[in-house]
Amino acid sequence: MKKKILLFCFFLMTFSMIAQKSIHSYKYIVVSEKFSFLRSLDQYKTSSLTKFLFNKYGFTAYLDSDKLPADFNKNRCLALFADAKDASNFMQTKIAIELKDCDNNVLFVSTYGKSKSKTFLMKESKSKMLLLNN
Repeated sequence: MKKKILLFCFFLMTFSMIAQKSIHSYKYIVVSEKFSFLRSLDQYKTSSLTKFLFNKYGFTAYLDSDKLPADFNKNRCLALFADAKDASNFMQTKIAIELKDCDNNVLFVSTYGKSKSKTFLMKESKSKMLLLNN
């Protein structure tokens, strides 16, 4: 009986050491102000919206240009780092949010958000052409 209890405790301790950290065990999420597939800082308010949504759902999120807390400056491993992965093609825009830890290990990747709407870009281009012609 003692052998079974010791064996059970050994497996329990082993699994608890191997278990990965949850994204909820981190104190902060730092959102990149310029995603790699965009041309300028916070273009289309994507970074601001990402920060807002993380805060809305109970996380403490900052943009990487914000003044960060003192404990984060001492230990960068208190935070996850959010970036957007772009898998768009000609017909569709596809983006997923990726959360990495301080060692650059990917802990979470969201499902891809998809959109077939490209009309905004075309309308913007047409309006710029009309302005240039006048």
